[in-house]
Amino acid sequence: MIGLVGDNKINRMLKYFFLAVLSVCIVYNYPKIRCYGSPEKKIEQMTVSGIDIEVELAVTHEEHMKGLMYRDRLEDNKGMFFVFPEEKNLSFWMKNTYVPLSVAFINAEGRITQIETMKPQSLDLHESREKVRYALEMKSNWFEIHNVREGDVVRMPRIIANDESGDSKN
Repeated sequence: MIGLVGDNKINRMLKYFFLAVLSVCIVYNYPKIRCYGSPEKKIEQMTVSGIDIEVELAVTHEEHMKGLMYRDRLEDNKGMFFVFPEEKNLSFWMKNTYVPLSVAFINAEGRITQIETMKPQSLDLHESREKVRYALEMKSNWFEIHNVREGDVVRMPRIIANDESGDSKN
């Protein structure tokens, strides 16, 4: 009987210890929760054909793969901006993506080369016709609604623009 009482006391102590560790983790990470509810999202302001938008940056391979998957909504004038280290032909699909989206493929100079509308949860590939360095995903038909067309310019944040002077692309 004494052995059981000691075991219960140890179990209670372990339980409180793990709860304390969990609480510390939650409190530590809470300030890092940004606009879309995930920790440490990189959010930037951009301008597309004179329209200010807020984008979540997808820079790493993991961020490229996840994109806007598993989201049930996307706010107006908010989207995801995919940054690649060099120009290449890109392809996107909508696996596990519940929000209807449109994607603009953008070359290294910041010019939109192509706009595609994508259906939720579709495995159809949407491929760029030419090599591009960036892609911008917005709500479906956002580009059409705001009269944004192929050939229009995207003004990128300084941290993205590939310009030695530090100025954003115009």
